[in-house]
Amino acid sequence: MVVRSGVAPLSPAEGNRSAYRQQAIVEIMRQREGWIDPAERILLNRIADEVRSQPILDIGVGGGRTSWILRLLSADYTAVDYSAEMVDACRSEYAGLDVRECDARDLSMFGDEMFSLVLFSFNGIDVLDHEGRLRALKEIHRVLRPQGLFLYSTLNKNGREYGQRPWQVSLQQQKKPTRLVKFALKFPSSLPRYWRTYRNWWQRRQYAEDHGSWAVCTASSYEFQLVAHWTLPSTEREVLDSTGFSVEETLSVDGGPVVDDSAAPNYFYELARKVASPPGVD
Repeated sequence: MVVRSGVAPLSPAEGNRSAYRQQAIVEIMRQREGWIDPAERILLNRIADEVRSQPILDIGVGGGRTSWILRLLSADYTAVDYSAEMVDACRSEYAGLDVRECDARDLSMFGDEMFSLVLFSFNGIDVLDHEGRLRALKEIHRVLRPQGLFLYSTLNKNGREYGQRPWQVSLQQQKKPTRLVKFALKFPSSLPRYWRTYRNWWQRRQYAEDHGSWAVCTASSYEFQLVAHWTLPSTEREVLDSTGFSVEETLSVDGGPVVDDSAAPNYFYELARKVASPPGVD
């Protein structure tokens, strides 16, 4: 199902998927390259020797930004994305690469204990709803080898972007006088974009949920077309523990350690190791 920009999706999860099928967003993802932030570089370099030449699964590959990084570590590399258009874009950039259309909530095309590393980069897990996110964690646990590693980033409920409205984003972008002048000059031509942004936010605001330790609400990315999942470091540790993972490291985007929930990066990284079967699984 493809949903046009500005039309409210039937559900947040499917609306997010439809957004990632739009050509404009596919092109944005195709153009991304290199490390997304210092923490990603630090953590992948830290585990490089352990996963070198081992089977790697790259979830939410998008346009292939992470493909060249992980291929330097191992030729035994598989990439997946739940957007067929993203899969096509990645294949066109990397001929011969094993790229498949697959949803993280259902990795049944892969057998048990196949991979030594699973990467889910740049908050990709957050476009799933709460239940879908838990299913994805269980599936990732299943396909990882014993003592395998899972590396991902996730949006921080204590970060400044949580709960943002379109006008707050605009005000933050125009703090400097020079930016304010540029904004005024470009405003007439930007009106259609502002209209889409406000309309998207208005239509998706109904999906907001705040459960204290985690929440769901609109995200400013792609003109507020996404409804994202937000969590806290302590919450994420509990969830990982309950699904059979042990947290090895939690880093802020700048590479510094996150020791408690008072840290306020917009998102943070979890490096977790598979140590046991999830509760209720023999």
